[in-house]
Amino acid sequence: MASKRKRKLEKKESLEMDQKMVARRDAFNDNLWRYGPPIALALILILVVYFGFFYTLGPANAEEWELEEAETGDIYKSSNYYNNDKVTLVEFFHSECPHCQHQTDALKEIYTNYSSNGKIDMFSIGGYKLGSSKIDTKNDISSFKFKYTLEWPHLYDDTGELMRDYGFTSYPSMVLIKNGEIIYSHSGQLTYDQLSSELDKYI
Repeated sequence: MASKRKRKLEKKESLEMDQKMVARRDAFNDNLWRYGPPIALALILILVVYFGFFYTLGPANAEEWELEEAETGDIYKSSNYYNNDKVTLVEFFHSECPHCQHQTDALKEIYTNYSSNGKIDMFSIGGYKLGSSKIDTKNDISSFKFKYTLEWPHLYDDTGELMRDYGFTSYPSMVLIKNGEIIYSHSGQLTYDQLSSELDKYI
């Protein structure tokens, strides 16, 4: 008899516990629907304000390279130029690209006014493919340099990967680098005034 009363009491206590759990769950769900959306919206607004007005991405680090000069065979290392507190101008080009050919006039003037006097370091890098045309060879780059009487180093990227590593897919593309960081990036032909105005910001 006592065992029967005990089982009945345990069943009652179990039922009461289940009812309490159901009540707590219902209360939690009510609070979640009541307060969850406003809290989520507030967090989203805080993140939008932070990233929109206060957070600024730092400059991207420039990829390192060690490349051969197409005409002279000399080896150039980016580590000798990227961290010397000077601006380094790097152009990615293709010898058969009409825009690259037209770009030479402005770059020659940049070389005369900025690089030949030591204000900046300056390189053009080739060895890439233009559309369905063939990949530029070392001889193509050397011939291009000779044809347009260009005096700064024209380097050959035998991997064909460096231009993509810098995020470019068209010619000509240029970056300005200072202390190992990309401070300016552009795809497409630039006039002398456009390019010099960017250089003057960092020299």
